[in-house]
Amino acid sequence: MPLVSFCFTTFKRGNILKSTLESIKRQTFLDYEVIVSDNDPDCSGRSVVEEMQDERFKYFPNGANLGMKPSFNKSLERSNGEFIVMIADDDPVYHDMLETLVRLQKDYPGYGLYMGGSDWYCTDPKVAKLYKINVGTNSWLSNEHEVNFVQAFSPFDFLKRFFTFKIFSSYLWSTCMVKKEVLVQMGGVPDYGTPFLGDYAYLSLMGSHSGCVVINKSLGCQTIHLENFGRNQNEQIATAARNFPAYLSQRMSALPERENIKEYILSFVGLWVVSHLSFLHNYFKSEKVKADTLSQAEKEVFAINFMKKYRFKYELKKRSPALHDQLVLLKKRLKGKY
Repeated sequence: MPLVSFCFTTFKRGNILKSTLESIKRQTFLDYEVIVSDNDPDCSGRSVVEEMQDERFKYFPNGANLGMKPSFNKSLERSNGEFIVMIADDDPVYHDMLETLVRLQKDYPGYGLYMGGSDWYCTDPKVAKLYKINVGTNSWLSNEHEVNFVQAFSPFDFLKRFFTFKIFSSYLWSTCMVKKEVLVQMGGVPDYGTPFLGDYAYLSLMGSHSGCVVINKSLGCQTIHLENFGRNQNEQIATAARNFPAYLSQRMSALPERENIKEYILSFVGLWVVSHLSFLHNYFKSEKVKADTLSQAEKEVFAINFMKKYRFKYELKKRSPALHDQLVLLKKRLKGKY
């Protein structure tokens, strides 16, 4: 029985999968297994897993394309570890990732979620320009604390800081470890009709159970490339805006602070929609692609009741991004002063 199970889903991305599996094989902590559930009916991932030549790496064909989240939950069903790391096939982890999280769990027992920081690794200049990041490694660690600084949060304190990006400015579920019994009790990987915001739903739910311990150290990286999910699924944005708050509110209904948490969730979703839609606007513009689906997504999203107040912010960010950013900066300065 391994202590930790890495749970994957993959679909026809052999080279990307291989790179991430190799990053796991370099782990300094060795008591783990790797569960790869393959959505490809042709089983293209089998040879990649077998190439590892390691009995800890286990391949399972799904027989059909189940979709991202059902496939992740298949890996969860097939796992044997006491702890789980849900990991995307394009998110390689650093060699000491597991050693760091296991040590964190031993030092702070009793929490449901153990979280490390992450980097973005951008492979393409065009994508880097769109995201306003550098080609190569970009750190998302907290600038308010030194490296390796550890914080332990109660469920409410974690959720409040998580949804307002007071812990990190970007999160990655692949650099987090959760107790399997907590994950099963909370219903597995959240499935509410779209992969959008799935990692945020997962992390917030796990942290809502029994709190979270966070270390300010990069434990892996999210690969930012031309194939990332989210640029061609505009019809799902409104689904995320509607279903994400409803799903989390229902799952967190037992928390005493549920009404306050709901407000944090709605604010988070509103700002995410504004950011993502404005990013897509610039992306389609740069690619000279007709944006009919984006226009339809705008209509559907801003017809949702709680999203209506974000319409002006979106139009400003879309049409005058520099002015929008100046106003946001001014607002932050005023809050800091007063």
